[in-house]
Amino acid sequence: MRWVLKALRRAVCILAALAAGGALTANSAFAQAGPAPGGARMPAEHVNVVHELSLSAAQKLLAKGLGIAAERNLKLAIAVVDRAGHQLAFARMDGAAIVTVEVAIGKARTAAFLKAPSKLFEDMINSGKPSMATVPGLLPLEGGMPVLLDGEVIGAVGVSGGTDENDQEIATLIAKLFAEF
Repeated sequence: MRWVLKALRRAVCILAALAAGGALTANSAFAQAGPAPGGARMPAEHVNVVHELSLSAAQKLLAKGLGIAAERNLKLAIAVVDRAGHQLAFARMDGAAIVTVEVAIGKARTAAFLKAPSKLFEDMINSGKPSMATVPGLLPLEGGMPVLLDGEVIGAVGVSGGTDENDQEIATLIAKLFAEF
């Protein structure tokens, strides 16, 4: 184990020296090497190009949502996630119940996974498909909305702390605000 640590330290020192000496630049041999030996360029039809919500946009959506909640005198938790349901921005307002934290995140994740409002999942379960409740990581509660760019889901927002209808309305307003950026 000790020899592994020594080798790692030596490699870090070599890379640091190369970087300091200017050997590791965008024009270096590392950057120009191209595909690995025996590798080939991937044809464009084999690659999907996707868009994702940026951290900056997520923070703006969160700020707008907090403003809406404050105007309405609501104490909410608001979560903004990327297209894969991973958290980008979050806030729990003073006075919002602690349970709203996980619920807001779960609603946002559900909307991102389903590429539809989280209410759709709630409606599935309420309409006679209770086995859907066993799907891991999804929360069957109203208040999650996908964020769209040209019809493509690039993220989602989840709101918790009000009534179901309030949560859904505010999540919808926040998601629509993305078009204004």
